[in-house]
Amino acid sequence: MIIVMGRWKQKVLKFLGLMVLILAFVMAVPAITGMLVNQVPAFSGWLQDEHPTGNPMRVETDENSGTFNQVLDQFVIKLQDFYYER
Repeated sequence: MIIVMGRWKQKVLKFLGLMVLILAFVMAVPAITGMLVNQVPAFSGWLQDEHPTGNPMRVETDENSGTFNQVLDQFVIKLQDFYYER
């Protein structure tokens, strides 16, 4: 079975033009974003990898922390060691 399309050359040219337009847009977005990183602060976080370091529970120092928290921390550590030894 043969399907004959009328005006196939114009349809192929329109399709290729659309593909070129999409390709140009896809290539332009990262380039424009790269140029705007220095001027627009909203774009500055897009290209950076965030790797927080440290224990988030230990970021703040609490003035009210006394020996109870230290004893509790030591107990938890010893309990974990006991659990891992078994």
